[in-house]
Amino acid sequence: MNQVGSPVDLGAEQVNELARNFWYSAVLRAGIKLDVFSLLENDTLTSEEVANRIGASPRYTQSFLDCCVVLDLLDKNDGKFVNSEMASKFLVKGKAEYVGDHALHHTNTWASWGRLDEVIKEGKTLLPYETGYVDADTYWSDYMTGQHNRATSGQAHYLVQSLDIKKKRKLIDLGGGAASYSIALCDANPELKAVVVDQKEPLAIAKPLVEESNLEDRITLLEGDFFDTRLGNGYDVCLISGVVLIKPEEDSRRLFKFAFDILEPGGMVVIQDYMRIEDLPERKRLDTMEDLYVLVAFDPGAGDREGSEVASWLEDAGFKNTETIPLPTQLGLVTAVKPSVA
Repeated sequence: MNQVGSPVDLGAEQVNELARNFWYSAVLRAGIKLDVFSLLENDTLTSEEVANRIGASPRYTQSFLDCCVVLDLLDKNDGKFVNSEMASKFLVKGKAEYVGDHALHHTNTWASWGRLDEVIKEGKTLLPYETGYVDADTYWSDYMTGQHNRATSGQAHYLVQSLDIKKKRKLIDLGGGAASYSIALCDANPELKAVVVDQKEPLAIAKPLVEESNLEDRITLLEGDFFDTRLGNGYDVCLISGVVLIKPEEDSRRLFKFAFDILEPGGMVVIQDYMRIEDLPERKRLDTMEDLYVLVAFDPGAGDREGSEVASWLEDAGFKNTETIPLPTQLGLVTAVKPSVA
């Protein structure tokens, strides 16, 4: 035990900081759910004024807003609060780069993470709505709109920038969710048409987004399971985004073979997902945590894969010319081509 006046082992403080990290995400989640960032986008208000606007306790509101300040979510001047630059850009509903739904999705998994010791011992997945913390409809809605947040806040830009599909005419987007990437690719490639295949709930989110983009005549939303739905033919590019991470290897391999079969000769497959492509310290931390996250909240067979591993699965399905493409965002790409008929 340290004597009075002896040096303090600051490693203990690092442990303490790890232990209270959830405080920070709780403040973020509360700000989003209370819609404080929309409130403080155009108005500079005192804590009492904010409390009145949101119908909350003045004392608690004051402490909460001060926490937002120390987390760089708000600025405070002369006792009044206003959005920080970060909050203004990413946490105001309706803005193109809004990521609040994605933040809610991640914090919806709190109760599952809180039982991590149990999850590890039993080797099981604990779906967030099984914990009672959030209902299934809310969980999946936040998940799908959160994925759209990710796309519009930068991922779609880098996907479009990384692919040369100017000569492609018909895209099939397997598990396309809110159609975010089909919208971006069609917008960037005027000759391209797309078919987005997914379940009823994500397609309900996709429909108004497609309409807002004026792409109803070029993007078709097709409800159903990949393997049991008549998809038509003539596809020369296939996008599989955000699927491989949350599925077991055997499901991904089956999907890659399916993609191979429905593509025309010379067609391209594009896998977009969390994958270990770059050996960078910041990437290693994220990929390592992401690997555990999908085991906890999605499927016992899920995982953050090596990009080379995903490429090998594509090659086993018959694809050639695989290429791994790191991106400056959290997701990377693996592309491959179905050989042309000789």
